[in-house]
Amino acid sequence: MANTSYRMMERRQKLQLRSYLLLCLVFALGISYFSYMKWQELDHAKEGVKNNQALLLDLREKESDEKSIYESKKAAFDQQNKEIEQRIATVFPVSDEYTALTRQIDQYEKELASKSKAFEVSNLDFQNPLVMTDYSILPVRMNIRSSSDNFTKFLHLMENSGSLDDNVRLMDISSIRLNFENSDGKTKVENINFSVQINAYFQNT
Repeated sequence: MANTSYRMMERRQKLQLRSYLLLCLVFALGISYFSYMKWQELDHAKEGVKNNQALLLDLREKESDEKSIYESKKAAFDQQNKEIEQRIATVFPVSDEYTALTRQIDQYEKELASKSKAFEVSNLDFQNPLVMTDYSILPVRMNIRSSSDNFTKFLHLMENSGSLDDNVRLMDISSIRLNFENSDGKTKVENINFSVQINAYFQNT
């Protein structure tokens, strides 16, 4: 009987030992798998950091290049902006600038006038400015004696006024009255006398 009890106890101890060994094996495998996965994650993280550092270095180099390009062209951009602002101030000034407009009309008269083709401006009359919602208007009335060719050029000037390329004050014709010299239906018209009212635009202050 004692022999039987001893054998049963021995078997039970062996069974417990096997269970313990199996448990240790499972635990060891779990630790190994967990460690492997964490090592993989760490390796990927290191690779990501390495790639990010390379990308950051590349971006810094590009930033430096772009900054150098910007600095090299900034002076030209500033000069161009200044020229555009000056041209805008000419074609669409911040006040009525009737003195500058008078000079511009005189200059245009000198450019067109010649012995063979007349262009004479008289009775230049500036009226009171009209304040609108987004801009103001300086009405100008004048009498002009002009050849037919210069009359056409004058109309083109009004049509193309406000162009930043030509630096001509922004204007349009609100009314015009024509009187043709030597107009009998048979003789070619030599000169045109016309009275014109122009609207010269400027910014509200």
